[in-house]
Amino acid sequence: MSLVTIELFFGMLVFCAQVTWRKPWYLPLAAAAAFAYDWMYFPLIGTIDSGPVSALTITCKSLYYLGSFALMVVALRCCAYITWLEALVIAVAGYAVQHLSYNVFALMMNVLDVHHVSLHINSTVVHIALFALVCLAIYAVIGRRIAIDEHKIRARYGWVVACVAAMVLMVVFSMVFVQRKPMAVQTVGFLYDSLCMTLMLMLVLLASTNDQLRSDLIAMQQADRLKAQHYEMAKENIEQINIRCHDIRKLVGSLYADDGRMPTPEMIREVENNIRIYDSMFHTGNDSLDVLLTEKGLYCSRHGIAFTCMADGRSLDFMERSDLYSLFGNILDNALESAQQVEDTGKRVVNLSVQRDGGLLVIHEENYYAAEHAPIFKNGMPMTTKSDKANHGLGTRSIAWQTRKYHGELTMKATDGVFSLGIVIPIPA
Repeated sequence: MSLVTIELFFGMLVFCAQVTWRKPWYLPLAAAAAFAYDWMYFPLIGTIDSGPVSALTITCKSLYYLGSFALMVVALRCCAYITWLEALVIAVAGYAVQHLSYNVFALMMNVLDVHHVSLHINSTVVHIALFALVCLAIYAVIGRRIAIDEHKIRARYGWVVACVAAMVLMVVFSMVFVQRKPMAVQTVGFLYDSLCMTLMLMLVLLASTNDQLRSDLIAMQQADRLKAQHYEMAKENIEQINIRCHDIRKLVGSLYADDGRMPTPEMIREVENNIRIYDSMFHTGNDSLDVLLTEKGLYCSRHGIAFTCMADGRSLDFMERSDLYSLFGNILDNALESAQQVEDTGKRVVNLSVQRDGGLLVIHEENYYAAEHAPIFKNGMPMTTKSDKANHGLGTRSIAWQTRKYHGELTMKATDGVFSLGIVIPIPA
């Protein structure tokens, strides 16, 4: 029985260590679908393999492989929280694993025959054992610490397409020019095919994955940046509160002069303006969010930015504190930086809302931006306008990463001088 679809299924799992699955029982269902597909095509493939090579046999096998590939892409997309593009690349990598394991099996059987070693073994058992060893080896070396990333795929779209095309050519080359040749030619062909497929697989992974170690390094750099900003902001806020308290004490003392004159409206208004600093204190029901919003509110008060926020902090209880602080910290940092660049003081406004809508967490942020600093979008994400692109733009990428971590959807757009960000995240039951 042909096991291509089943092998493809397990080959894909090699690169799914960082994938989050929708339901535990979806995977066995996908495996059953792969087995049923192979079982349905078993009589046809057996007939094709036993006959001569022709255009009809090549077409039939190609359709079988294509159907197997399409079935696994759909199954992976339905079973995991990934995009279609990510599922497509994972399936391509899984097919490379399947093809490599077949080449290893064919090479081993050819070598045994060439040396006239007489072994009474079940070829199917050997094939399965070698496939398992190849999967374990690739998983141990690279599969366990990489994650397919749609943004990297789109950024290196040409490389990915070229590598996938080369892999397809390798499969066709093996099927048409190698498998029916004399044993010595087959051995050289399988070896060459394996080397080329390995190279193409490595290029595809380099072009479309995030290494976990690199992701951790970026996260550490982001955390260090936030800590530095937090320290500077906290120091400025303490200084501002001390100054305001001193001013309030003096103003209250001067409200009623020694000569008994009543306080003027201007004097009362000045006291109110100094007390207004305490309007920046937030009580949303989530302590971590309260601290962050209060810090940003004090910063806005000091820099002439109107900051309004309506937040249901209790709906954020499912998020880790570090993730919450990173997500909202980056959202507000980007918004405040943009608002400060607006010359019209009446448009230095940042609006944030966090609410629960049924089983969804809905986050929405809006702010004005200066025309000369209008964001430039690429693949739905604003690109940094700073010259040092390696160390900037991390905030936007972090927002996207945090959203995907909680299986949410992120949208950003800029229209008529207003930048808006929307995030929808399913709230765990």
